[in-house]
Amino acid sequence: MKRNAPRIAALVWLLVVAVAGVYLAGRVHAGLSFRTDLLALLPREEVDPVLQQANETVTRSLARRVVALVGHAGRDEARAAARRLTDDLSATGLIETAGGGFDGDRMKRIGTLYFPHRQGLLSPGDRAALKAGQGEEVAIRALSQAFGFVGLADAGLLRTDPFLLLPSFFTSLPFPLSRLTLDEGMLTVVEGGTTWILVNAVLRRDPFELAAQDAVVGAFDRSVAALRAQTPGVEVKRLGAVFFAHAGASTGMREATILTTLTIVGAVLMIVAVFRRVAPLLHNVLALGVGLGFGMAGSLALFGELHVATLLFGSSLIGVAVDYGLYYSGSLFDPALRTPRERLRSIMPGITLGLVTALSGYASLMLAPMPGLRQIAAFSILGLLATYATVVLWLPLLDRAQPARHGRGMLWAAGRLGAFWDVVLGAQHRRTRVALAALVVAAGGTGLFLLRSDDDVRRMQSLSPGLVRQQEEVQRLIGAGTASQFLLVQAPDTETALRREEAVVATLERLKGEGALAGYQMPAAFVPSAERQRENRALVRDVLEQPLLERQRAQLGLPAPTEPAVASDAPLTLDAALAGETVPFLGELVLAPGLHVVALQGLTRPDAVRAALAGAEGVRLVDPTADFSALLAKYRQRALLLTGLAALLMVPALAWRYGWRGAAGIMGPPVAAVLLTPGLLGLAGQDFSFFHAMALVLVLSIGMDYAVFCAEGGTARRPITILSVFLASLMTQLSFGLLSVSSAFAVHGFGLTMLVGILLAFLMAPLAGRCGPRRALRSDANASVLM
Repeated sequence: MKRNAPRIAALVWLLVVAVAGVYLAGRVHAGLSFRTDLLALLPREEVDPVLQQANETVTRSLARRVVALVGHAGRDEARAAARRLTDDLSATGLIETAGGGFDGDRMKRIGTLYFPHRQGLLSPGDRAALKAGQGEEVAIRALSQAFGFVGLADAGLLRTDPFLLLPSFFTSLPFPLSRLTLDEGMLTVVEGGTTWILVNAVLRRDPFELAAQDAVVGAFDRSVAALRAQTPGVEVKRLGAVFFAHAGASTGMREATILTTLTIVGAVLMIVAVFRRVAPLLHNVLALGVGLGFGMAGSLALFGELHVATLLFGSSLIGVAVDYGLYYSGSLFDPALRTPRERLRSIMPGITLGLVTALSGYASLMLAPMPGLRQIAAFSILGLLATYATVVLWLPLLDRAQPARHGRGMLWAAGRLGAFWDVVLGAQHRRTRVALAALVVAAGGTGLFLLRSDDDVRRMQSLSPGLVRQQEEVQRLIGAGTASQFLLVQAPDTETALRREEAVVATLERLKGEGALAGYQMPAAFVPSAERQRENRALVRDVLEQPLLERQRAQLGLPAPTEPAVASDAPLTLDAALAGETVPFLGELVLAPGLHVVALQGLTRPDAVRAALAGAEGVRLVDPTADFSALLAKYRQRALLLTGLAALLMVPALAWRYGWRGAAGIMGPPVAAVLLTPGLLGLAGQDFSFFHAMALVLVLSIGMDYAVFCAEGGTARRPITILSVFLASLMTQLSFGLLSVSSAFAVHGFGLTMLVGILLAFLMAPLAGRCGPRRALRSDANASVLM
C-alpha cells in the first residue's frame, strides 16, 4: 500500500486539477466577467449606514453619467451631429436617458408642474425684497421686463402673473450647467465661433463592467468616427467614468499581458540557461500552469468574477510559486541526490515551512477589509497550494534526470555570498561588522526621516492625460464640475429636510462670497418647504396684491379679470416634482424621504465649510475622497501592525523546529529586510502608502522562505542551497519588480517595495544557514511514503 501511495495521491490530484480545468474552460467559454474599478481595492469598515448609502448613491450617480460636447462652426451642423450621437448611444440599449436638452414636452411638463403653485414660489431676490416691504421695486421690475424686452413675457403670462414672479423664480433655479443656454430645446454654448451642443446620458449598467465599457465606448468611438467622416470639422469632447475606466482597464490588461509574458520568457531563459535541460523547464512550467489555472478557477468559483488587478498581481505569483519547482530542480546540482525520492526528501522540510510562512503572508491580505485584496489573496493562496501539491506529487514521478555535471562556476559564485558573511561574522572582523551595521543603520534612519506618507486615493489610478484634458475642457465650457463632495441632509421627513436646507442657505451664500465654494444645488431651491410656500403666499398677498395689483394691471393695460386666475393654495410637493423626472437634476439630490443631498461645486475650502455648518442640525459635509484617503492612512498603520503580528505568528513553528535562538537567527534576515526597505524607499524619494505597507507583509513571508531553506540546507550543501534561493529570488524579483513599472500608483508602489525587500532578503538569507534544525518534521518521514 505504501508503495502505491504516491501514485494514488498523484491520481487524486490529477482528478482535482481536471475538475478545476473543466470549470475554468466553461467559464472562459461563457465569457469572463472582469471588474476594473480600482476603488474596489479600497478598505471597507463599519460606518454609518445612512452615510454609506449616500456615498454609494452619489458615487454611482456620478459614475454612470456620460457627458459629451459636440461642436462645429455651423450651428445646424453641430445640432445634427449631436442628434446623431444621441441616437447612436441610445441604440446600444445601455443608456437610460440620452440627450441633454429641453424639448417642448419637458418645458410643458415643467410649466404644468409649477404654474398652479406660482404664488408660493419666489426667487431669493423677490422674497428678500417683499420681506423688506419693497413691493414697488418688484412691480417696477416686472413693468420694465414687460415693456423693455420684446418677447420676454406674453400677454397670457401677464394676465395670470402680472408681477412676473414665476419667470423670476425659474431664472433663480440653480441649474449646475451655468454657461449653457437653451437654444430650441438644446443646451448650447458658443465660444470662439464654435457652437457646442450638450449630449447627456445615464448608463443602465455599472460603468466598471468590462463588457459595458466595450459596448458604450465602442459605440461612442464608431459614432464619432462616422460624424467626422460625414461632417468635416466636427469636434467631440467626452467626460465620464466609463471612458476613464475603459482606458484604465485597457492599460491594466495590456500591462498584465506584457508583464506575464516577460516573466514567463524570463523564467524560460533563466531555467534553460542554468540547467541546460528541457525537463526542469517543463516541470516548472507544469507546476506554474497548474498553480495559475487553479488560482483563477478557485477565485472565479469564490467571487463569481475577477478584478483586473487580480490578473496584474496574479502575474507576480509566478515569482513565488516557482520557488518550489526551482528548489526541487536545484537539487540536481547535488551529486549525492541521485533519485527523485532523495531530492524530494532533501527539500521537503524547507518547502513545507516556506509554504506555511508564505501562506501566512498572503492570508494576512484576507484580513484586510478590501474586496480586491481578498480576491488577490485567495488567488495567490490557491495558486501556491496547487503549485506545492504539483511539485510534491507529480515532479518525482516525472523526474528521470541524472545529477547535473555542470554548474561549478554558478556554485562557486553562490558560495561566495556565504563566504562573505563568514568573513563578516568572523572574530577578526569585528570592526568591519560594526562599520557595516553603522552604515546600514545610518542609511535606513536617514531614509525613514526622509520618507513621507501619501494616502491620496486619487493617485491609485493612472488617468489618461488625453481624457483629463477633455474633462477639463468640457467642465470649462459648460461651467460645471463633477465634484464628489456634498452636504448630506438627514431629517425624519421630507418637510423637515427642506426646512433644514433653507436654514443653511445664508451660510452657504456667505461661504460662496468668501470663495470657499462656487455654487450649490439643493432640493429646497426647486421645491421650497410647505412652510416657506405659505410664507411666500402671505408676502405676495400682503405686499404686492392688496396694495399694488389693480395699479399694476392698469399700467400693463390688462382688462379687469372676469374671473379669478386659477391658483392652488396647496403647496407644491417634492413627490410631485420628482414624478416623471420632470425637473432635471432633482432626482439626483433626493436619496430617500428625509435624506437629501446638497451638491457642491468648486469646493476649495472644505474645512471652512465643515466649520461653518458645525451647528446646523442634520447637515454634514461628506467628502468621499478625503474620507477614503483618511481610511487608507488608518489601514496603512494597521498593515504595519499586521506585519509585526505575522512575524510573531511565525515564531512558534520556527522555535519548535530550530529552538528559540535558532528561530531568532532565522527571523533576523527577513525582519531586517522589512525594516530596511522603507528607509531605502525614502532615500529614493518614494512616498509610502498603504500598498507599500501591504507589500512588506509578503517581503516578510517570502524572505522567511529563503531563510528557512538556507537553514535546512546546512553547511555542506550551502552553495547548492544559495544557488536555489538565488534562482527563486531572481524569479520573484523579476515578476514583482516588473510591477514597479506599472502606471498605476498602487501597483507601482507594491512592486517596488517587493523588488527592494526581496533583494535584501536574499542577500541576508545565508545568515540563517548557521541555524540548523533541532526537531524533525513529519514531512521528513512522509517524503519517503509519498515516493
